[in-house]
Amino acid sequence: MLDEIRKDIFERSTIVSTSRSKRPGAFLDERHREKACPFCPGNEARTEKTLLALPNEKQWKIRVFKNKFPVLHTRHFKRIENDFFSKYTPAGSHEILIETNKHDHEYFNMTEKDIALVLEAIKHRYLDLMNIEDVNYVAIFKNKGERAGASLPHPHMQIIAAPLFPQAISEEMQESENYFKKEKKCGECVMVKEETHARKRVITHNKDWLAVAPFVSSWPYQTTILPRRHFSEVSEMTDGEALNLAKVIKKLFHGYSKLFDDPPYNMMYHNFPGSDFWHFHIHIYPRLVTHAGFEFFGLNVVIVSPEDAAQTLKNAIR
Repeated sequence: MLDEIRKDIFERSTIVSTSRSKRPGAFLDERHREKACPFCPGNEARTEKTLLALPNEKQWKIRVFKNKFPVLHTRHFKRIENDFFSKYTPAGSHEILIETNKHDHEYFNMTEKDIALVLEAIKHRYLDLMNIEDVNYVAIFKNKGERAGASLPHPHMQIIAAPLFPQAISEEMQESENYFKKEKKCGECVMVKEETHARKRVITHNKDWLAVAPFVSSWPYQTTILPRRHFSEVSEMTDGEALNLAKVIKKLFHGYSKLFDDPPYNMMYHNFPGSDFWHFHIHIYPRLVTHAGFEFFGLNVVIVSPEDAAQTLKNAIR
């Protein structure tokens, strides 16, 4: 079966990507993992060619290349079948961003400057991918650990440029726009002020960023990182804001590692078209529990209150 994007009559969409089934089943025996890891220095020939290397290609700390098993990969987005249901070409791009040349490093034992270098690479790739024809959204995310969907243990992120807005992003955009039309102000900006004042769910903060346990959380110890300044996409972040975001990320993951011994997690960068009501932010979902049947109805149950989670993480960071 060919890879394709599908849409039904309710405008729900999915991507059929049979090539993804050929990904390496990693998490190899500890004795052989670094030698076998295609993401480690010296093994560059085992991946696609380098698209970006920082600070340079010979002594890289950050390296970006196309995924060998992409979700989206064709050049043009066009309809290939229009019967009762619709099928489209799987247009877009799928890249891997290696966050460090150290196989066993994570955010909690990386330097703030090295995390800021990751953020610089994200900005570069975001801008380049948003300029591709038919690309309307660039999804930036990290899966850490087998339980979170990662197939290789070396720290890396994925960047997927797509012709469609993901459903969760579309719903969030609509909710934010509705709030702005009603209240004439950005809901996330209001949230930053309210959470700063209440302090009950604030985990860590600095002059540019606020990390909170969301009042409505889907997972225990879930975190949202919000910029204090209003901007909509990661490319608008200044160098100073990137360094301060790196400080928040390092602190947060120091807390997670101390409490849960480097847990599996998903980390999502929510970018939006520039506007007065769409506010860039990052979600972190530690995979400490398994969602059961009830959550598939969209009604989530968390076994730790956000207030208790925030206090526990705050204490771990100190």
